[in-house]
Amino acid sequence: MNKNTLQILIPLFLLALQACESQPVRRAEMIAEHPEWDEETTSIIQEGYLKKGMTQEQVKAAWGRPCWMCTGTTKGDWGEAWEYQTQVVFFNTQGQVIRWSKK
Repeated sequence: MNKNTLQILIPLFLLALQACESQPVRRAEMIAEHPEWDEETTSIIQEGYLKKGMTQEQVKAAWGRPCWMCTGTTKGDWGEAWEYQTQVVFFNTQGQVIRWSKK
């Protein structure tokens, strides 16, 4: 391999490596920022799952930020819905998960 090829491949490799670690790293960092979260909830977050009653911050820890550009992300008197690539999460007016469903 020549020098130019290596200069292109190394950053691409590092970017791919970072992308692979982003979810577990994000989850661990957000859990560390919230020692008040109970053990069951942190375990669910680490696995990338949701449960009813989770807060919006806990959903961000488990699934990341929602797709704010998506047309289905809405807010109203009833609460809020966050759209993800394949799912929509519904929150009540207190910001707690009441359900989620496939798009």
